[in-house]
Amino acid sequence: MRSAAALQLIPENIPCLVRLQRLAAVGACLPGRPESPRLSPSRLRSLLKDPVISCAAVRSQEDPYNDLYTAEVPFHGGPYLVAQGLTERSAYTLSLILRSIFGPQGETLPAAYRDTARQLAHAVLSLSHSVLGRGGLTRGLTPPAATRQEVLVPGERALNTLREAVTFDEAALSAIAPPQALQVLDSLRIQPGAHALTTDLGSDDGMILTPLLTDGPTVIIANPGELATALRHRLLILATEHHCGPQLARLVRACVLQEATEILMNCGATPLRPTTPAAEDLQISRRQFTFADDKFLDLAVMTDNLTDYGAQEPYGYWDAAGLVQQLHDVLEAPATAVQDDTQCLRLIINQGLGRSSVFGLPKSSRPGPHLATTVDDLRVMAELDGTDPLFLWRFAQADERLHTDVMVHSFGTLDNYGMYRDHEYSYYLSDERRPTAVMVNSDFSQALRTEAHQRCDHHVVASPHRPALVPVVALYGVDTAPIYRTQPSVPEDELLVEAAGLHIWVKPGGDMAEGLEDFRAMVVEAVAYWVWQFSLAAPDGLRALADDLGRVRITVSFDAPGAWQSALTGQDTQPAQELPWIAWQANSTGLIHLELLAAGLPTLLLKDNSADRMIVQALAEAAVREDGLLAADVLVERIAPRGHKKMLHAQAQPMLLRPGPLPAARLVQPAVSAVVLDELGEWLTAEGIELGSVPDDKRLEVLNKTVQHYFQRIQAVIAGLAPEGLMNQLMARHEALIRAEAHGDQLLASRLACFGTSSRPATELARDGRQRVAAAQASRFLIEYTAATPPSGEQPLTLDTYDTLLAIAAELISRATLSDAIRHDFSTARLSLLESGRLGVSRGDRYETGTNALALARAQAAMTRTDQAPFTTASRTATAPSAQVEEAMLAEFGFTLTELAHGIGEIIALGDDTCESEPFIAPLAQVQQHLRSSLGWTDDTAHAFLDQLSLRPRATFLSVGAEAWPWRYNRAWSYARRPLVRLAAPDGDLLAWAPRHVWSTGSYWVDLVYSGRLKATSATMKKLMGSIRQDHNKEFEKAAEKALADAGCPITAHSVGKIAGRRLMSPQGDDLGDIDAMGINPEHRMIFIVEAKDFEMARNPSELANEADALLRGDKSATFKIARRAQWIRTHLAPTLNQFTKSADTRGWTVAPVVATSRDLVTSRVLASDVPVMTIHQLTAWAAAQTTRGKRTRRRAR
Repeated sequence: MRSAAALQLIPENIPCLVRLQRLAAVGACLPGRPESPRLSPSRLRSLLKDPVISCAAVRSQEDPYNDLYTAEVPFHGGPYLVAQGLTERSAYTLSLILRSIFGPQGETLPAAYRDTARQLAHAVLSLSHSVLGRGGLTRGLTPPAATRQEVLVPGERALNTLREAVTFDEAALSAIAPPQALQVLDSLRIQPGAHALTTDLGSDDGMILTPLLTDGPTVIIANPGELATALRHRLLILATEHHCGPQLARLVRACVLQEATEILMNCGATPLRPTTPAAEDLQISRRQFTFADDKFLDLAVMTDNLTDYGAQEPYGYWDAAGLVQQLHDVLEAPATAVQDDTQCLRLIINQGLGRSSVFGLPKSSRPGPHLATTVDDLRVMAELDGTDPLFLWRFAQADERLHTDVMVHSFGTLDNYGMYRDHEYSYYLSDERRPTAVMVNSDFSQALRTEAHQRCDHHVVASPHRPALVPVVALYGVDTAPIYRTQPSVPEDELLVEAAGLHIWVKPGGDMAEGLEDFRAMVVEAVAYWVWQFSLAAPDGLRALADDLGRVRITVSFDAPGAWQSALTGQDTQPAQELPWIAWQANSTGLIHLELLAAGLPTLLLKDNSADRMIVQALAEAAVREDGLLAADVLVERIAPRGHKKMLHAQAQPMLLRPGPLPAARLVQPAVSAVVLDELGEWLTAEGIELGSVPDDKRLEVLNKTVQHYFQRIQAVIAGLAPEGLMNQLMARHEALIRAEAHGDQLLASRLACFGTSSRPATELARDGRQRVAAAQASRFLIEYTAATPPSGEQPLTLDTYDTLLAIAAELISRATLSDAIRHDFSTARLSLLESGRLGVSRGDRYETGTNALALARAQAAMTRTDQAPFTTASRTATAPSAQVEEAMLAEFGFTLTELAHGIGEIIALGDDTCESEPFIAPLAQVQQHLRSSLGWTDDTAHAFLDQLSLRPRATFLSVGAEAWPWRYNRAWSYARRPLVRLAAPDGDLLAWAPRHVWSTGSYWVDLVYSGRLKATSATMKKLMGSIRQDHNKEFEKAAEKALADAGCPITAHSVGKIAGRRLMSPQGDDLGDIDAMGINPEHRMIFIVEAKDFEMARNPSELANEADALLRGDKSATFKIARRAQWIRTHLAPTLNQFTKSADTRGWTVAPVVATSRDLVTSRVLASDVPVMTIHQLTAWAAAQTTRGKRTRRRAR
């Protein structure tokens, strides 16, 4: 008996629970025989193979485990650890019942029932917590990835330990509760031999009804995996016995309604006031919400009403047919006056309490989507994707389409959501013909529950201030750091660090000036992080600070909130010295107060981690008062060495991170992209594109049709939008992307240093950064199109409409880019209209492979450089443009680069001073007047500035030709270059602008000029562009020469135009040009000649074509030129050696040509080359390797 129970405590045996519970049932049938020897591990393994325990029919009952094996149940004195056994979501169901009984409304239940229930719950939960703790199990245990065929039976010593874990003698029982209180367990225990074995397949209900075995004064937990289920069942039986079952059912339903409401509100939904009172006899609870601008949500909650609940049937049947019909009638009732049926999601929460039921609603006549789930599964979905207000809406739409199109067999809505999410938020399962039936496996839900636990780890802990349990959720994910935040639903606004066996609470305290909330939250988070780091380095120091309950409480407050506010808004300058900015006091056991000192704020504003180190210093000083600890300075250096490892980013707010109300940064939503792709396939089919491969000579035609279709869709949607506030919305969405990108850039280096390159915070920052690039490009296109062709419709721009426009724009850009790649012979991708109905693009062609490899290499290099680069506190000083640059800018645009900077600053300042909200809108005449008066500009300068920086309406969007194509860069009519938008108005034109984007435009213009990319029209600017490119090339040639010297070449040169007095000429008399860099290694008899190409990054196929021509293709390419120069050196090897080495011995010499580029290029990854092409950073290592290889070859030859 004890052996069967013990084996349930081994995580590897989770897939074998059916056999183990069957073994436990067999053991419970046997009479007690104290004199019998214990089963040896080998005998136990043999017994587990007995057909009664392990026949094929029994094994067939062991489905993949679809939940966490262990969870915590909140209850007085807890929380308590329970195993979920074979009963799905048993911990949640038990928690729900306990909340209903002992919550505020539960006081209406009979007092006798609540008293008995309290004693029973405390006893059973204490037993469960003790036995699982003895077995070494913890919260959130997941089943093993690989399913075992046989039960794992450990060796004798380990098995005995687990046997003792499930055994409680009188002393162990008394530690749980007094003997008289344990009498409530009588209904859950039997004597050995009293259990009646059932040979039926499935669970043995008797082992649920009586999971405890009493052998004299000893209690054996015979079925530890089902204690939660046993308690749940017994509480419901007690309610029936006390005649309060219907009342408890109503309380449960009220709890479910409240929890579902909180979940939906956290996902952005707003509850509406009920228009009519709920009928008292209705067993369905209702609540309505609005969300995502124009959507409604009609929530209906139904729960087991406990009718005919059987005392001997813990897994009985709930006949819900009448309730389901009532639900249908409710949902079919006419909509309210404010509700648009097509925009209403009907969400049904069907919450069982352990009994099975059949739930099938008749087909609804209402047009909006329906979705049925449980509240605990709703929470899992919300924890994973609830930051998107439309995630449920889109899933419900996709799920209804799936059920309409095919026959679906599923174990639950969460499994469906797992499949949907696993296929990029769609039910597009493969490129093959759409299926007629779909079987959804239960392992989808297990994966989601595991991910939600790893990300959030929702659980409760004892409040440090009051006798209550408070819910907390992981801040970074449990696999990253044990730091949690309290839920908004409780008064405690604190962070919790679970480390060193302690609970360390960090909370804000004291008075605070308005506007310091975000800064204080950042400091509190930083303190929590460094507490965790301190616990890893000096756990005993924290334990010494704890009170008798294992708690440390840290409060953080400001000494002078007003002074802090002034400094953090940029009103103070930034000194360069370090001063203490934090002081600590530890007046009583378990309590530390950290006071933030305004006098030391300059340290906080430093770019390095000096301020963070002072937090560690304060913690260390508080801890080292105890003997035996390392000195505080040693701990600081060990925990927070100088560098990127920092959590505080308190520099005066840069423009891109300026505060202000903006919507959440919106990325391209994969669920919307899936719909866009499906609709494209339907349109192509209607256009006559045949199923199967598209001929190569028709690829461009199909892609151009696709781009045109997407463009027409964007035209149609935007034309129907109301112009009022539209540009402001589009600009605000783009501002949110800019701020999010700046925030990610600011945090990346420190997150890598604090958590590691593979941590959740670091990988999420990198992933979101890549996705924001596509979203920003699509966002700019929508602004450009709307500015050029203002709409005159009546529809508002809702979040749903915006997502659709963004997804179509992103797809348009993607398909147009592919078309250019094919046109310029980069891509060999094949197109086909797939059996699934979508337009397919073959994967893995050289263009895709090259661009993906380059993107990965750049990302890895960036993360490596960020993680390993030494931290510098030196600030860059801006250099004024030269007179040559100013002259060229004036000739080209009518204003100088300095005037551009001043104009940008004044435009932003004007918005801050005169506009109530951002993005800003002001009369064009007012802006012109302000620029003239504040900067002393002439009318011509102000006009030129606004003209060159403004988008404005034009006859058609495409009237400017390729300058309108959003997949091209360096466009004169792009929003990147023209951050101001002119809007028509009855009283005169208006100008709209967004401050962050206007600010970023300055660096864009500077880069255009100083990179030499600007498409000049004036002779003065053309001359400047040529000069800049030439200067860049000369500097790059010197860098290539240095790289060869670093590779071990003692003789180097650059810009070599003559050798031995001769120009490099071809046999036909053509001038071969200069050798950019040259390195000679006499020891290894190697001559390296380098063609140095200082390329700017090509960002689309059109630019790649120019890059390819310059690098690889044709007789003007770098590879062609360097190959000819190498041949000239080989032909004239003796005079070359004589000039550079004073020797004419040509024996054994090798001439190695190479092209070195300033950047890692797509071209060299896509197109083949006979001459090596590499970045300047790779040149040194490559050249050194060539000399080594050449030396080994000569040795073998000798």
